[in-house]
Amino acid sequence: MPKVHILIAGWDNDRSIYGCARLGADKVYIITPKKGGIKDVEEWVSEKSRKCAEIIKEKYSKLFSVKLVPVSYGDYAECFKAFMKIIKSEQANGSKVFVNISSGSHIVAAAGIFAASITKCRAYYILPKNYDKIFKKEDRFISYGGKSIVNIPLMPVSSLSSVELGLLKIISKRGPISEPELARVAENQKLFFKASRSKINYYLKKFEENGFVENKIRGGKMEAKITDSGKAIACAFD
Repeated sequence: MPKVHILIAGWDNDRSIYGCARLGADKVYIITPKKGGIKDVEEWVSEKSRKCAEIIKEKYSKLFSVKLVPVSYGDYAECFKAFMKIIKSEQANGSKVFVNISSGSHIVAAAGIFAASITKCRAYYILPKNYDKIFKKEDRFISYGGKSIVNIPLMPVSSLSSVELGLLKIISKRGPISEPELARVAENQKLFFKASRSKINYYLKKFEENGFVENKIRGGKMEAKITDSGKAIACAFD
């Protein structure tokens, strides 16, 4: 079974590559910050991460295939979609996928953990062997070397039924939508033969409990609005 690792470009090249060496790798994807991706971060920060990714690619491309995947590090949804696209494609080819969250942006790492949880990949973190003490006086640390692998427990995420996915996609595309309108569209799309109010109400409450939608009463009718979590889930199971 081919082994594929997804790394997050940061300033810790040793820890980024440590898992590939210890667990074995046939192909490596490196999520990198694209130019102009984060407006509130100075460009040199992202540029250094991109250079670190290029160093890995140049140094290890003879051992395994390396592909850089640029995303906006400040856009969770974009990061999540990038992970899902890679993982689904590689799993369809029979590969075992690993997600290394040791380096890079916390936003990207969070997206990677969520994607790994949904797709049942193995996520891991590399503990550094030591830290560069030159940053000690300034209370800042840049690590190097690797010491051990810490497996990351994944969140239990259940698959959505075709009806649940269909309803979430309707809510996502239509924006805030009333309960009667959702029922009408669901019937037109043949999600239900007859979408009763109680049936639609059941799903909206379930979605709200899971954080997928926000429900509000307007004019005596329930209105549903998709959340970022709902968009991510709909994208993941689409």
